[in-house]
This record gives sequence, structure tokens and C-alpha cells, in this order.
Amino acid sequence: MRIVKLLSRIFLLLLLLALAAYAGYYYQVKSSVDRQLQQWRPFLDAGYESLYVNPLGEISLNTVSLNLMGQPGGFIIDRISLKSDPLFLLQFDSRSARGEWPGSFALAVEGLNVDFSMPLFLMLEQFAQAEEGIQPAALGCGRVRHFDMSALRMMGMRQGRFDLYLNARSPANAQLNLELLALMHGWGELVIDLEMQNVTGMQALTNVAPQLKRFAFSYRDMGYNQRKNQFCAMQSGVTVAEYRAEHQTLLRDWLSVAAPELPDSFILSYDQLNEPNSTFSMSLQTEGVSPQSWMDPEQLLLDLSQRVTIHVNNQPQSYDAEHLGLFMALMQQPVQFEAESMEESDAVAALDAPRSMPGVASPPVQPSRVVEPRRYRHTPPDELVNYIGHPVRFFTSFGKRVEGVLVSVEGTTVRVAERVQQGTAQYPVEIEALQATEVYR
Repeated sequence: MRIVKLLSRIFLLLLLLALAAYAGYYYQVKSSVDRQLQQWRPFLDAGYESLYVNPLGEISLNTVSLNLMGQPGGFIIDRISLKSDPLFLLQFDSRSARGEWPGSFALAVEGLNVDFSMPLFLMLEQFAQAEEGIQPAALGCGRVRHFDMSALRMMGMRQGRFDLYLNARSPANAQLNLELLALMHGWGELVIDLEMQNVTGMQALTNVAPQLKRFAFSYRDMGYNQRKNQFCAMQSGVTVAEYRAEHQTLLRDWLSVAAPELPDSFILSYDQLNEPNSTFSMSLQTEGVSPQSWMDPEQLLLDLSQRVTIHVNNQPQSYDAEHLGLFMALMQQPVQFEAESMEESDAVAALDAPRSMPGVASPPVQPSRVVEPRRYRHTPPDELVNYIGHPVRFFTSFGKRVEGVLVSVEGTTVRVAERVQQGTAQYPVEIEALQATEVYR
């Protein structure tokens, strides 16, 4: 009996010591986190609702709020978590000041909620000066000239939810592996993978280029292309297939003048990247590139072009490095039409009429045709899938009238967004219950 009591006391003592050690560890970690947040003020006011500390090397901040100085609104993050060596997190300030690098480090930012209508983005949009001409990616998109924040909000990108994941591994052989994954729900996914060598500490990162061993980049569409195609089709008053064909024709005509030496494969790859759920990946192996090449841009471009692999929709692509650089540069330049100095109303009319690119002969003058004004037109239910994003008006067999914007067509159900007092609401409607279907076109 005495042995049982003794063991119980020993166990209780060990438990109290463990709780005391955890309390000290928790207090030290919390003090370090609060001190770091305090250093960001007054430029950034950050706070959190709760803190979770795992002695095995994990820290989680729940419901984090970030407010920029001078901005009435801010950002809300559902969860931020750090995973690393417990001793490194315990001595984070001193060891990071010495430039030491942990053996492994993982950062997860989950549920970053962004309102793109907040004053910060509206202010940045005002500061951004719109270039004259039309962005190549916006060719054929009705009156849209640039895919700026205003156009993205019109697509439905008023709010976004992001997840960010960063993993870093530093083995004993002075190599550093960095993996970054950025996910925007309903839009796309971006992955960047870096491998560097001769990285003995954080100071070594100031000279990244000669130490870069491998670079990989991949992107996966998760809804942006579909929204953009439907939006531009609605702006142009055509179907999605007609818009994509018109966009490809306009881009091809422009590139045939701006860069006639570009092969047709670039247009085909670009069109494939605009397909819903498309994928793009690029891998670059820099191991073996001489230090002299990093100082010579032309030689560096030649060496790197022989070590790069590109895939579009999981299909390998072969591009000339010079042509690839030219194509990427041209896609950043606005398309200038001949009558660029015309009034805005004339410019809009020129977009709807047959137009010519610089140096391309204008099409023959054709007799003007009467353009029917847009109105609600009877549309068979099996054609509704071509008019997603258009205003619609339905009449059900029960005498109910449904009016709004067509959001989706899935099987025998269509979904319509209607405006309500608190914003918009989406309602499913069975096609079998519809007596009349009209589309504004």
C-alpha cells in the first residue's frame, strides 16, 4: 500500500513538473509572439483570439486580425500555424538574429479572407494608371480593355479566400528546399519549388542566383478561366465558344504583325491555357551553370534554355528561348489600334466593328447592317449552358416568375442569382418546371 502511495506521489509530482514546464514554455512563446506583433505597430495592428502551443514544436494562432494603418477595414485569417524545431521556436529571436536556419520549418496561413472592395484596393486601383490601348488578354471581351480590379469584381471576384503554405528544409549538407503553395478557392492554385545549395544560414540567401540548383513553377486553373470566358461572352453578347474563337483570331492577327517570326504553336498553347481546369508547369535545372554565365545575360539565357522543361495540360512543349521571351514580353504590352486618338465613344464603336491592327490592311467596306437591340429572347432550355452569366427570365408552371443572372446549369437544374436587400441570393430551379425561358441577348 505504501508503494502505491509513493508511486502516486511521484506521478503527481512529475505531472506538476510537466505542467509547470509547459506553462513556462507557453508563456515564453506567447511573450515572443506578442513582442513580434508589437514591433509591427503602428503600421500594422495585429491581434488574435487564441494561441495553441504544442511542446513538440507547433504554434497556432486562431482568428488573426490584421489592420493596416489608416485603413478602416482589415483582414481576417482563420488560422496561422508554425512548425519547427522546439528549441528554435523557443529561441527564435536570438537564433534568427544570428542568421541561423532551422532543420525544418513549416508555415500555414489558412482562411485568409480578403474583401477586394475595401478602401485599400480601391485606392490602389485609383493610383494605377491605365495604359492606352487594350490588354492582349482582353481582346474580344466587349468593352473591357484591361483585366484590372474593376473587371475582376465584375466577374464576381469581390471577395477571396486564400490558403498559403510554406515548407523549408535544410539538411546537413547545406542545401535548402523551399516549397510555396498558394490556393485561392474557386480561382486557381500556384506552386513554387526552389532548391538551393551552399546555404549555411539566412545571410547566404542574399546571393541566391549562383546558389540556385532547381526551380519549379506550376499553376492549375480552378475556376478563373470559366468565369473569365463566361464574363467576356456576356460582354460581347455571344456564346463562350464564339468569344474564344474571336479572341484567338484577334490575338493571331495582332501577333502576325507585331512578331511574324513567332510560330503558331504559341497561339495553340495560349488557347489551351485559357481552357477551364488547364495546367501549366515549368522546371528549370541550374546545376552546372558556370558562375561566369550568371554575369552574362545572353549566355545565361542560352544555358538556361537548354535546361528548362515546360508542360501545358500535362503535354510537353518545346519552345525556342528567344521566341518565348518575345511572346511573354508582347503579352505585357497593350494593343494599339490605328485610331487610338479617337473619342471614347468612337473607340468603343471600333471594338464592335471590323477593325484592323497596325500594318494590316483594313477589311473592305461592307454595307452597314441593322443591329438588333438586345432584349429578352426565347431560348430553348438545352441552350442555356451557352449563356451562363447572362440576365435571364423564367416562368414556371406554377405561375412564378424568376428573374436574375444565370449562374450555372447542372443536369436538370439551373441556378439563378437574384438581387435581395442584403445583396444577392442564388436559387435552384428545375428545368422540368419551366414553361418559358428567356435570355437577355
